[in-house]
Amino acid sequence: MTDKSDFVADLGLLAFVTRLKRVSDLMLHDGRRLYRQLGMDIEPNWYVVFRLLEHQGPFTVTEIADRVGVAHPSMIQIVNKMIKSGYLEETRVCNDSRKRHLKLTEKAADRLPDFERVWTAGTAGLKRMLSDVDALGFLDVLEARVAEKGFRERALEEMSERRSVEVVAFRPELAKAFAELNYDWINEYFEVEEPDRRVLDNPGREIIDRGGAVFFALVDGVAAGTVALIHEDDETFELAKMAVARKFRGMRIGDLLIRACIDHAKMVGKSRIFLLSNTKLIPAIRLYRKFGFEEMPLDPQTPYVRTNIAMELDLNSSK
Repeated sequence: MTDKSDFVADLGLLAFVTRLKRVSDLMLHDGRRLYRQLGMDIEPNWYVVFRLLEHQGPFTVTEIADRVGVAHPSMIQIVNKMIKSGYLEETRVCNDSRKRHLKLTEKAADRLPDFERVWTAGTAGLKRMLSDVDALGFLDVLEARVAEKGFRERALEEMSERRSVEVVAFRPELAKAFAELNYDWINEYFEVEEPDRRVLDNPGREIIDRGGAVFFALVDGVAAGTVALIHEDDETFELAKMAVARKFRGMRIGDLLIRACIDHAKMVGKSRIFLLSNTKLIPAIRLYRKFGFEEMPLDPQTPYVRTNIAMELDLNSSK
């Protein structure tokens, strides 16, 4: 006996995007059949380009892609087909010969009234089909929420909440992980320098014994991230050597590590934390700002060649 159930539908939300694509493909295929039946040499996904250029053009390909909200390569394919069919033509931008504006051709202008009749009928048909459903309202909500926080970020958040994440202080058996995590990210973006080696190879002697601290984020017992507080003076710690393993990035481990540093610094009576970094590390800089770190003048005698930004946090004013 053949199973008549819809396998994709039975997968629930995990197949949500697949079902959207399935509906989209069905409607596009049906639209192509309609145009062929009516003897029209156009494609369903050309409609938005016709409309945009009719009312607001001319535009470059990039401008069309941005306004429509589709990937640039996909829009190039659409535009090339429309040019080949004689509906678009290119003109050079006056002040930049590398750019070309696209506009509708005379053929497009002549055929638009016929296309309008089809589009009007199609719109009326869709309205009748969806008369009891707020389809456009749903799309508005969906697009807004995906733009706010997409599938990747939401999935990683859920994964982090379902895994055991624990922040612990330095233990000798974690010294190796401290070095490996930091050597990994430094080599990913820069070159390891002598000050790095001195601290990473001897965290007990160079950090702990001198009044500093090292914290680790353990995910199910595995060292996923680390950070150090290096004693600068009676009032100040330097936040340094923060690293998160590649496979654990996106789980907000950096947030937990910085929070541990701030809490520890306040507990031992420090009033300030500063750090040295590089603006190339955009996610890290964004994280520091999130916790209230502000840019400060960079000491030209900084020991690291890669450093091009210094930031500080006033613990007396931080939350």
